[in-house]
Amino acid sequence: MCIRVRNIRSVADGKITIDPTGITALHGPIGAGKSTFLDALVWILYGEVPGGLKQAEMRRTGADKQTCEAEVDFLVNGQTYTAARGLRQRTFKGRVREEAYARWIPPSEDGARKPERQISPSKLTLKITELTGLSGRAYTGALFIAQGQLAALAEGTPAHVQSLFEEQTGLGALSKKVEEAKATARRVAEQATAMPGSREEHDTARDARDTAQEAAAAAQETHTDAARALVERSDALTTAEHEVTRLDEQRRAAERVRIERARADERLTHCRQRVDVITDRIRSEPPVPEAPDILAEQLRVLRGRLDAAEHARSQASDRDHLARRAAARMEEARGHAQQLHDPDTDRHIATASSEMTRYEQQRGALKGEYRRLKRSLDELQTAWDHSHTASCPTCTQPLRNIRALVATLHQQMDRCIANGRTAARKADAATQLHQSLLSSRDKANAAHTAWATARNEAQLARTTAESASRTADEQDARLAALLPDATRPRDLSGIRGHARERVEDLTERLAGAQKVQGLRAELGMAQRELDTARQKADQMERPTALDVDDDLARARAQRDTARAEQERQSTLANEASTGFKVAVERATLLGGAYDKAQAQMRAKADQMHRADVMHHAAEALAELRRTLLAEYTAQVSQAATDVLTQITDRYVRFEIDEEFVPRVHTPEGNVRPTRVLSGGEKATAALAFRLGITSQITQGNANGMIIADEITAAHDADSRQAILACLTELGWPALIVSHGEEITELAPTVINFSQPDERTGTVIAAAA
Repeated sequence: MCIRVRNIRSVADGKITIDPTGITALHGPIGAGKSTFLDALVWILYGEVPGGLKQAEMRRTGADKQTCEAEVDFLVNGQTYTAARGLRQRTFKGRVREEAYARWIPPSEDGARKPERQISPSKLTLKITELTGLSGRAYTGALFIAQGQLAALAEGTPAHVQSLFEEQTGLGALSKKVEEAKATARRVAEQATAMPGSREEHDTARDARDTAQEAAAAAQETHTDAARALVERSDALTTAEHEVTRLDEQRRAAERVRIERARADERLTHCRQRVDVITDRIRSEPPVPEAPDILAEQLRVLRGRLDAAEHARSQASDRDHLARRAAARMEEARGHAQQLHDPDTDRHIATASSEMTRYEQQRGALKGEYRRLKRSLDELQTAWDHSHTASCPTCTQPLRNIRALVATLHQQMDRCIANGRTAARKADAATQLHQSLLSSRDKANAAHTAWATARNEAQLARTTAESASRTADEQDARLAALLPDATRPRDLSGIRGHARERVEDLTERLAGAQKVQGLRAELGMAQRELDTARQKADQMERPTALDVDDDLARARAQRDTARAEQERQSTLANEASTGFKVAVERATLLGGAYDKAQAQMRAKADQMHRADVMHHAAEALAELRRTLLAEYTAQVSQAATDVLTQITDRYVRFEIDEEFVPRVHTPEGNVRPTRVLSGGEKATAALAFRLGITSQITQGNANGMIIADEITAAHDADSRQAILACLTELGWPALIVSHGEEITELAPTVINFSQPDERTGTVIAAAA
């Protein structure tokens, strides 16, 4: 077996290899991380975190965003399996969460082991359970021996021994359920006793309900009689009111007939007067020979021709104005073009370009001469600095007066600089002149182009103005064709004024014709209204005298009497209704009280029955627990006896009696409790007891490795020697965590741990 951990608890990175056939010891000081490997093993296989810690707390402090993983290689039936479990940090809504992942590598026939895909932590736990046949609780109970457990089994009180026995064998949960069931049964019985409800209360509530229901029936009968009498009085009042309404309607009908007849006569007189007035107005109007429709059509056509002629003349005036403006712009553009035109511009541009090129070439030649002089001066200076002799840069002959030559070269260089600056100024001036001439030529060309454009626009505007003038003349001619010969002018220039006068005349004539036409229509309508009023007046009946005042007074007196009787009976009916409602409400309340008493009695009986059932269930669970305890103690006693007789011949039997006192039997027939044995004998018996529990949990098929955490702690030297000797004698593979030195002498394989620091974590080294 090999366990590897990275950033788990106090171990930053560590690996231990465990001997699968002997004892492997993890040795080191307290807090060095030895137990971390045991906790990591349980976490890898079953996902359980010992010590009540959370899974996220498996990550080593200060190892955020680093790999946090534990892995184990183990053998089952000669096949190698690999399981791993780790934590990844994910950020969700601004918070860092730890998410678990798992890896599972089973054996393969071809030897090429590959991890299975889609292995979740829960699937890994299921595969381990199926492979070993043990759950996580059974695995730790069978193979893990905690610190101080052997001492507690050997010399603890019977209650303590029983508690450890039940915890390791899995009966602790059943014992807890038995106690919970008994407590629940007691609590339910106490609740049932405290619940309200009894037979006497039930009978009293029933009698009160029956009495109230009888009173409600009597009140209902009284209420029904009063309601019937109220209906009769209401019917009588309705009959009297109908008679009063009938007589009053007769009186109002007669009054309406009289009023309507008077209104009809008044309407007839009004219609006659209106016909006479309209007739007089028609006679006073002058005669109109033309019909309004003919005059309206003539006016419409004339107005259309006049509007078209005026619009055409306005368009012609606008076009003529535009033509004059275009001609003015053309003359202005021609004057500007003539002002800018210079026939010698091209010659001046060529001259300036030639001057610019000549001065640029001169400046380039002076620059070359300056560089040549500077190079010669540098060569003379270099030669003089090295050997205090120099040769002419041109003819290579030795020079005698170097200083004079240097001064001459400097003068020539200064002259080149002065001439170069003069050439640069003249070149810049020639460039500026050349650019100015080019700009002047461009402006002259642009002005000539603008002149040509303005000339074209002026010609187009004049053509458009002439066309608009012809169109206006045509419209005036068409307008003149509509005027009568008597009013048609010879000169078309005044045709529009005559047309406007003709429009005014037609408008006045049309207004007169329309007025006469309206009066005639109004006269026809008035005559029709007169005929209608005459027919209506002839059809209406004459008002007749109708004396109903006496009958109406008698009917009203009878109605008042019936109303008083109805109000009195209504008061009696309301009182009966109120009494009936009170009786019904009382009967309802008492009925509810009876139902409540009945429900309380039934609930109490049901609760008592439930308490009895739960009491019997608790007794059944207790009996099952006693049976399993007897069976388990017998199995553990036999398994512990097998282990004990294998490692020593001083005892022939180990026994756990019904009082949970561990005992051993000697060959002589003596029975001795383990707590009175010597240290070594006590440790031997306790180890046999614990391995017997292992055998009982695994049904005698335990082939795993015993994992013990500080089992030699809290024991004397003889006891520690005895525990290790027993394990060696048994030959069971074991992984023992200890900080004692004796483990290094007895264990074949020792893995040493050193005290970790916060930065590097635990350091692991094999024993020498």
